[in-house]
Amino acid sequence: MSRNKPLFPGRRFSVARFAIFLVALIFIVASVWGWLTYTKISSKKLPYPWFGGYADVTSTPSYTFESDVGDVYKNVVLGFITASSGCTPTWGGYYTMDDAASQLDMDSRIARVSRAGRTVTISFGGQAGTELASQCSTAQDLADAYESVISRYHVSSLDFDIEESNLDGYSDSATRRAQAVALLQSKAEESGNPLTVGLTLPVDTNGLTSEGKDTVESFLDAGVNLGSLNVMAMDFNVQSTKVDQVTLIKQALNAVHAQYKSMLYSRGKLFSDTQIWEMMGVTVLIGQNDTDGEYLTLDDAQQINTFAMQANLGRVSMWSLNRDQQCGENASVTSTQTACSGVKQTKGEFATILGSGFRGTPGTLVDMNTTWEQNGSAYPQWNETTQYSKGDKVVWDSKIYEALSPNIGIKPDSTAEGTDSPWRLIGPTS
Repeated sequence: MSRNKPLFPGRRFSVARFAIFLVALIFIVASVWGWLTYTKISSKKLPYPWFGGYADVTSTPSYTFESDVGDVYKNVVLGFITASSGCTPTWGGYYTMDDAASQLDMDSRIARVSRAGRTVTISFGGQAGTELASQCSTAQDLADAYESVISRYHVSSLDFDIEESNLDGYSDSATRRAQAVALLQSKAEESGNPLTVGLTLPVDTNGLTSEGKDTVESFLDAGVNLGSLNVMAMDFNVQSTKVDQVTLIKQALNAVHAQYKSMLYSRGKLFSDTQIWEMMGVTVLIGQNDTDGEYLTLDDAQQINTFAMQANLGRVSMWSLNRDQQCGENASVTSTQTACSGVKQTKGEFATILGSGFRGTPGTLVDMNTTWEQNGSAYPQWNETTQYSKGDKVVWDSKIYEALSPNIGIKPDSTAEGTDSPWRLIGPTS
């Protein structure tokens, strides 16, 4: 009786070879698993552009922000903290923190949002009322007032909505505000819990007002790491039958982008155009605006969402979640209502459209404290025969450029900066 032939003649099973193979396999699997785990954990720490609607917590009827469900409600901006008498935070000048807890159930409502994995941003200032910066006598007193709100509600994201009489240029109160915020951020950084700060300002089609620019300057000079320069693109006082709001909003955003770039570059903060878009945000007034005949439609909202996604705008917000529903038959649609939009819509439709595709939570997408070497002698002159790699920096025509992709023989200024350009302008040599 013949024996069966081996499947692989001439090869014998080797325990040693099998052991080596097994160890190698385990190493490969462990490496891949470790990389996937690292990537997953790290990705949670990376901020992405975010959407968050404002909720007016003192308006009636009360808006139940704590009950919202869905991705577009992952973030909510609660307004507004103002001063009532002295350096004491209140909700809208009507409720102290304790009053809000007992009469509005504010503490438990905010806690419910946090437990649901959503993010709360507290907004200071607003259109009406007195901002705390004008009532607190020192930056430390003001920082303590802000801190009392942070610690009470356990938040790590603040918004400063500065407008009307509170927008008073590079004043003592503006300086105090900026210094106080810088103190808060420094303390938060030391404790390992970074504080995200947004600055919300009114604009027109020419961009920020002179007072608005001064307010930004005060924050930059104090060393605040601004998460977003958020512009209130609304109330242009132009009837929408003449010029649609999308056109006006885009004009305002582009103007602010240029202004912000100038302010940053003058301080040696040489961010790319894309990075500056990431450092900006927009808040729109849904439906009927304050001017009769001026309104933001659902179609407009869709176009704003598309523009924001394409520009990689860091933040989109709207005023307000309270208004994101159709008015009743007896409501006026020629003036702004506090509890409805004034246009035909389904409940929550503006938030759904404006927030589509925005998956992030408040965070600092671009570190404001990044610095660059502006000394031209620190970098070589561009050479047409040199192969450049991504990240290489060169000097050309008294300007510093950075390679965005490998290239050779392409002059830094020969193509417009953009997604297809292999170079980006950093700035002039010093």
